[in-house]
Amino acid sequence: MKAGVLTGPERIEIQEIDKPKIGDREVLIRLKFCGICTLEQRMYTGQMKFRYPVIPGHEASGVVEQIGEEVGTLREDLQPGARVALDLVSRCGECYYCRTGASNLCVNRYKNGERILGGFAEYSVVSSRQVFPISEALSLEAAAFAEPVACCIRSLKKIQLSLAEDLLIVGAGPMGMMHLMVGNCMGARIFVSDPDKERLKTASRLGAYVTVNPTREDLPAILRSHTEGRGVDACVVTSPAPVALESAFQGTAHNGRINIYTSYNEKLPLPTDANSIHRSEILVTGSEGRTEEDFLQAVRLLVFGKVDVTPLISRKVSFSGLEEGIKAAMTAATYRVLLDHEAE
Repeated sequence: MKAGVLTGPERIEIQEIDKPKIGDREVLIRLKFCGICTLEQRMYTGQMKFRYPVIPGHEASGVVEQIGEEVGTLREDLQPGARVALDLVSRCGECYYCRTGASNLCVNRYKNGERILGGFAEYSVVSSRQVFPISEALSLEAAAFAEPVACCIRSLKKIQLSLAEDLLIVGAGPMGMMHLMVGNCMGARIFVSDPDKERLKTASRLGAYVTVNPTREDLPAILRSHTEGRGVDACVVTSPAPVALESAFQGTAHNGRINIYTSYNEKLPLPTDANSIHRSEILVTGSEGRTEEDFLQAVRLLVFGKVDVTPLISRKVSFSGLEEGIKAAMTAATYRVLLDHEAE
């Protein structure tokens, strides 16, 4: 089968490798689409260290090709031909975090010997637990967004977003936009901050209440003007720019919650002091990945049509254009670039 194999930083090769074989409780998937996420971009540049060679890709959809002998008795919904979204980050199910409901923090996710990622290949073998059927109402392109939407669900749960609250999303990239979509489902009034004019226009079209360019406007003042002088109830930081994190603390009300969703290439101190957190009772947290429950909820939101990710599909590339697609995904001109496994 064909696969995009990362052999080192900025070295991705299209190789012919053996088609994987399944075990009794595993499923063989013919992959159809896979998103090129920030994780894959960091793997490509070398900012994120992985053992090489590795087949990246974890935002995927496809069609069931074959099921293991025990799968049919466990899952009637998994038969050859079923259209599915895939959770391609494996979890051991055995470590402390998995057994206490925080499988997103599984300590064995990327250990040597474990099957990891694999979305940049024609086929993938996964545990039946990682396979989520979808209806005909949802395109396979949109189904490839189940993983990032699930991460946004996890993020907004961490800050306990409630009905009719004010939410600030700092950063209007693809993850900021998906937070906007999920936040709208949860009944929040949403403010979006970003210096990019075109991205702010997209945020407005997707339902943002107010958009702000923080390089030209006074973000904290605008937030206070709409919230009786308080600031927002909750904030998610999706931009890695240090100034983005500063604006979160400046715009959040007393008793508010801030989630640091993005990751940083270098250590970044919090732009506040302990006393200000103490006196304002602001809760600061982070979120990493998603659990199986978050993933299932993401698939259902997509299938229900409550979240429409199609405006975020900027481009589709073939295996031969994969490296070009990775580079395009790292620019502000795109939201999500998809690998189309059947494109020429």
